[in-house]
Amino acid sequence: MIKLKQLITETAKHGFDLTDFDRGGYQKVLKGLRIPPKASLNPDMSGWVWKGNGITIVTANNPITGDYYTGRRRNEKDYASYIGIQGRSELVMLAVKLIKQHGDYKDESPGRRAYI
Repeated sequence: MIKLKQLITETAKHGFDLTDFDRGGYQKVLKGLRIPPKASLNPDMSGWVWKGNGITIVTANNPITGDYYTGRRRNEKDYASYIGIQGRSELVMLAVKLIKQHGDYKDESPGRRAYI
């Protein structure tokens, strides 16, 4: 029970709307977070899931392959579309810093995953 309470209180969230990355920028984000550059498609989360130790990132578009999660768009590498981040607060803060450093976005939602 203590671990569940600790997990709930330590989980931070952040979202980004319509996010583009510099060429190879998303790979730099993943490397900085020590997340393997391989995602799994998860329809329950409406996108591609990238998991690291203590952090999860969900993207509507796979910025490495260019595949959109529904398959109803043309492939677009270096484009993530919507991004949802959750995990340990220090890792979420680092992810936000790296995304802002290597990408451009329309809007953001600190403290919640508003877009995906």
